Amino acid sequence: MLPEYIHMRVAESILFAGKAIRVLRNPSPGATLLEPTNQSQTLKGSHRMQSFTGGPGALKELPNFSNISAEELLPQAEADKVDAMLKQLKHASEFHKRLFESAVSSIRTIAANHLWQLVVVRADLNGHLKALKDYFLLAKGDFFQCFLEESRQLMRLPPRQSTAEADLIVPFQLAALKTIGDEDKYFTRVSLRMPLFGMKSSTSQKDLQKSNTSDLSLQGKASSELALDGWHSIALEYSVDWPLQLFFTPDVLSKYRKVFQYLIRLKRTQMELEKSWTAVMHQDHVDFSDYCKDRKNSSATQLRRLRTKPFWRVREHMAFLIRNLQFYIQVDVIESQWNVLQTHVQDSHDFTELVTFHQDYLSALISQSFLDIGSVSRILDSIMKLCLQFCWSIEQYETGANMFEIDHITEEFNKKSNSLYTILR
Repeated sequence: MLPEYIHMRVAESILFAGKAIRVLRNPSPGATLLEPTNQSQTLKGSHRMQSFTGGPGALKELPNFSNISAEELLPQAEADKVDAMLKQLKHASEFHKRLFESAVSSIRTIAANHLWQLVVVRADLNGHLKALKDYFLLAKGDFFQCFLEESRQLMRLPPRQSTAEADLIVPFQLAALKTIGDEDKYFTRVSLRMPLFGMKSSTSQKDLQKSNTSDLSLQGKASSELALDGWHSIALEYSVDWPLQLFFTPDVLSKYRKVFQYLIRLKRTQMELEKSWTAVMHQDHVDFSDYCKDRKNSSATQLRRLRTKPFWRVREHMAFLIRNLQFYIQVDVIESQWNVLQTHVQDSHDFTELVTFHQDYLSALISQSFLDIGSVSRILDSIMKLCLQFCWSIEQYETGANMFEIDHITEEFNKKSNSLYTILR
């Protein structure tokens, strides 16, 4: 129904201006906004635990300015300017396309500037952007390190379909109590979710229960695959109030969630590689001590030490790849793009510009982390899975696990890592 003499770009500007004016003229009664002069409200620690699970009774961290008025968000003088421009167009004897587009552009600028004031200043946009970086992009490394430590034993078992999310809430809360201070007013908006995983996991669990207990290697492999398939669906959600839903749309939050799931898998893989090294080095020191005490009767111990040395060369190659990939993403990608975004936030006073800059920021995170390159992301997923299987197989090796399985994992890792290096070059 758009007249041919009105360009699509102009029509989109009209639509945006209309939506923006409607938002500014009808502030939400439950809006949680900051005073323009004060952006440092905090939440007392005694209330923080009520919001860990994202329940309906969660307290919000910002004061409720229910008496915010449309006049404050869009002064009458500005509304009169818009009204005057529209009347001038209406009363003109002829339609002038250039004057029409100029008026639309002016109205859109007024709307965008006031929407910027509402979203960026009053709704504390930058504080929320920082919170999303802290939690969805793992900038609060100590919190996630603690969470993975607390949930490590749980994640060694297949997730239970009915209680997986509830099981994870406990280590999530413990990690928060140990690492999140009372001054972090945004943590109450973050909740842990465990989306339903597919039937494959459920079937594998039944198969595991029926499997022959004497077949340790097969059982260990199935358990590893199941744990990986299930726990890799861990996700975060972020509670957004009016008017921030204009900025943090469902599509935007889904992109943050995608990056989070990738980064948490990477961090978990790095931690397991470190833990496996610590455990076996401890055993190696014990074996060496036994060998020194009784050199004649400790040939088996010495033989085991010699056999395990090649494993640690493989482990070091795995750790090298994972460690450097993690450093690259956190420093060269996330921090670098964050600094670019911050420059834009400080320099821009236009809401639509900010939306575009933020979309560019997310696109850069996804592309530079290789998440949009199917061949690379599939190889990285396979490598992380192989690293975890290697760690668990090494632990089982101490109790007589299959050497063939470890050799197979090593061979597969070498193939995948060589393919990755070739593609990246």
